[in-house]
Amino acid sequence: MGINRVYFLVLFILSDAFFTFLSLGFFGSELKFSFSIIYQKVFLLDGYSFTQSPFDFIIFLVIRTFLLISAALLIALNKDKIIEKLSLPCLGFSITTVSYTIVKLLAFSENEELLYYPGLWFILTWSWIVSPLFCVLWYLSLSNYPMDYTRLFNPDEEQPATESNEESTDSDGILPSEKTDKMSTWKHVKRLLAFCLKEWPWFLAGVFFLLTYSAVRIFIPYYTGIVIGNIVHVRGYDVLFRSVAIMTGLTLASTVLGGFRGGCFDYATSLVARRVRRDLFTSLVKQDIAFFDVTKTGEMVSRLTSDCQSISDSVAVNINIFSRNGIMLLGALFFMFSLSWRLALLTFVAIPVIAYVTKVYGVFFDKLSEKMQKTIANANQTAEEVLSTMRTVRSFACENREARRFESMLDDTLTIGWKRAIGYVGSNWTNEFSNNAILVAVLAYGGHLVISNRLSSDNFISFLIYQMQLGENLYSIGWVFTGMMQSVGASRKVFEYINRPPKIPNDGDCVAPVQGDIKMDALSFVYPNRPKNPVLKGLSLHIRAGETVALVGPSGGGKSSIVSLLEHFYEPNEGEITLDGVAIRDYDHMYYHQKVALVSQEPVLYDGTVRHNISYGCDWATEDMIIEAAKTANVHNFVMELDKGYDTNCGEKGVQMSGGQKQRIAIARALIRKPAVLILDEATSALDAESESVVQEALNSCAVGHTVLIIAHRLSTIEKADRIAVINKGQVVQMGTHSELMDDSDGLYFTLVSRQVKHGIKIQMDSSSIRFLPRLILPSKSSKIQLMRENLERI
Repeated sequence: MGINRVYFLVLFILSDAFFTFLSLGFFGSELKFSFSIIYQKVFLLDGYSFTQSPFDFIIFLVIRTFLLISAALLIALNKDKIIEKLSLPCLGFSITTVSYTIVKLLAFSENEELLYYPGLWFILTWSWIVSPLFCVLWYLSLSNYPMDYTRLFNPDEEQPATESNEESTDSDGILPSEKTDKMSTWKHVKRLLAFCLKEWPWFLAGVFFLLTYSAVRIFIPYYTGIVIGNIVHVRGYDVLFRSVAIMTGLTLASTVLGGFRGGCFDYATSLVARRVRRDLFTSLVKQDIAFFDVTKTGEMVSRLTSDCQSISDSVAVNINIFSRNGIMLLGALFFMFSLSWRLALLTFVAIPVIAYVTKVYGVFFDKLSEKMQKTIANANQTAEEVLSTMRTVRSFACENREARRFESMLDDTLTIGWKRAIGYVGSNWTNEFSNNAILVAVLAYGGHLVISNRLSSDNFISFLIYQMQLGENLYSIGWVFTGMMQSVGASRKVFEYINRPPKIPNDGDCVAPVQGDIKMDALSFVYPNRPKNPVLKGLSLHIRAGETVALVGPSGGGKSSIVSLLEHFYEPNEGEITLDGVAIRDYDHMYYHQKVALVSQEPVLYDGTVRHNISYGCDWATEDMIIEAAKTANVHNFVMELDKGYDTNCGEKGVQMSGGQKQRIAIARALIRKPAVLILDEATSALDAESESVVQEALNSCAVGHTVLIIAHRLSTIEKADRIAVINKGQVVQMGTHSELMDDSDGLYFTLVSRQVKHGIKIQMDSSSIRFLPRLILPSKSSKIQLMRENLERI
């Protein structure tokens, strides 16, 4: 590929030299090629004159040739990074060439005889053509060099091994194993505009009022020049009043039309913000659970709030500004060329310069915007984390510490803001200087044309007004580009979230009746963010319909991972889980979670009424169904004692309810679905004895007629199970009833029970409770069973 790029560079150098010298051969009054003219112009035999000599274009040819030969050598030496660093200077050189060519044309026009030289137009045209071609070829030489852009998802590259055996995540909480194709800046802009096109009726209305507004507004400078000319030349009141009346009508019309234009675009902005947020939120809630394991909540909230608002505001407003100023710019150019083509060309000298400055500062603001959004996301994450755990913060008296930590996050944002302010100063200086320099040049050159009787004073005044309007239009368009770059910076992660396909699509369509027979066949599983730590290793387990099975074992053995797989939060790496002989991935997503319900250790209640929390996800639930589920879960009685009954607000995360009340509401929420399979994951472990008793009673009553899977550490919760599966190191190491497992004194289950007996754990058996003495010392394995039996007989 490098050799092909060198060939293109050499071909371009030869073509550039050929057309440049060919143009010099026609640099005469006749359409006749002459080598002697080339010799004369190259070696300056007739001297150098800025207004007559084309020698300047030979200098530009030499510079282009030198740069391209240097690029060819750098490619051969694999120094692509140096080429990339020289990109902006080379773009600046091309911009300078274009502007200088315009100045040179104006210089040649002082001697009108030169305007009839074919070679003059040949060399000017070639200079305008070769400058952008030079930039294109330079950037093509970088085709094998990746742009310096850090994506949200890391490129596909080998990750160094770490002692922790855990795969690290990037700063945005995305797994390194994930990757996405990098979107170029132009693709980002197209995607942003696509959101606007979806709201086309309001944008179309805005564009209509914009066109009529601009059409009216473009005549105001022309009549302003006429009014001033009438005053200067004292042409009479009739002529003056007629011109003022026309100006007044145009001003009123532009005011009314401008108001309608602004209103349409403002409402369109709100529609775009709504659509971007909706698409982002929809994409987020459909992501797999592994995504949420590593992605910070504050990060996602920041994307939904500040980033989406920045995108919608900037895009819609910039479309408005760009369209208005673009149309007015075209109108101004039309009148300017009609009034004086020489002054119009002089004005064009500043346009390439302003475009280059806009490009440089646009890239700068793009990078700053992305960093700014990241620091805002970090601050939002800190605020969300602290405000959602205020009880913990207060209990450790860390209010000031957290305030200082949040302030440090804000300081990071302020640092980026300071850099952006400096960039704004530099950009404003450059634009203001360019506009004012051109204004001075137009005044000087225009005065020269008026004095030499090549331009009337009235037309010169009108031209000056159009020229100042053009400067404002170019300034606004330049800031539109900068604003779009800021939108691109804010949109990168938003679009990467929107474009990210979920690893688990949940696209099954099976809705067959479910009895509750569960089979787990040779399951192997590792969490996506810890690929080197296997959790399940060939685990197999069969739970028959209507059976209650308890999973016990040491922490980290894989019990909760089995629940996560059953809930289809993850896909196993090997093996399969079936429900009534159908792979769980083949069930319809909503139907499956209606038939398989989960009650977790820390249930989450939403900021809504008790009724809303029980019927969450069940829009079809009637009042009778809600009350029936509440009664089964022992919720109805305490709810009816509340002032507002089922309309009582639970508070954020159920803060208005006690632990036992929250747990029972969560059980009712599971039961209202009338599930075939009920999963109880440490459903009573965080409760006190009284609450545990009430919740356990509710669990016992709702277990009838369901396949129940219990995960617990307390023996009082699991001893009544039909079977108990002991899970250790990702495998089923024991299976049987409580009594069968207790008979195996060498088994892990017996060890776990003995450990709880030793530390005085209460075991609930039938309607009785057996309390073992704290710090009971068991001298040997052979005597443990005997001591336990003696305690039972004592009851």
